[in-house]
Amino acid sequence: MSPTTLLGVQFTFSTVLYSLVAIWYVWPVVRKAPLSSALVPLFLVHALRYLPSSAFAPGQVGSTVPMDAMRTIAYGDMLSAALALVAAVFLWYRWSGAIGVAWIVNIVMAIDWLNAGFTAASRELATYPMGANWYIINYYVPLIGVVHVLIFARLLRRGPN
Repeated sequence: MSPTTLLGVQFTFSTVLYSLVAIWYVWPVVRKAPLSSALVPLFLVHALRYLPSSAFAPGQVGSTVPMDAMRTIAYGDMLSAALALVAAVFLWYRWSGAIGVAWIVNIVMAIDWLNAGFTAASRELATYPMGANWYIINYYVPLIGVVHVLIFARLLRRGPN
């Protein structure tokens, strides 16, 4: 099996698994909880987006990996992690403008998520020795995609605020 096919299979399985967990277990709780309370843990999932920066640690990715692509992904994700923490704090303390911050942060992070996916695909990162980043791509990236959907769905849903 080619690395690209393997990535596609693993990514798809992870996305389906996380989607089922979200639909069956997470969404029923998130839709009933007050908006701020529902969103805080979802943003905290995004706070782990600093993980791709592990590519900068010695020996974590092969020397042939296009580091300009890894920098684009890692720095975007580090910014997203910081923004996720900001949104979580605003929501936790129910500060004025917290819902607006949640919207802006989720939009910015979603754009970064799409850009990272485009960068990884266009530079064919799956064909390079990715070390532990292989697991981030296949198991964490689908999770944050599903969590983006949950955040947008809850922001759009009328209900307890």
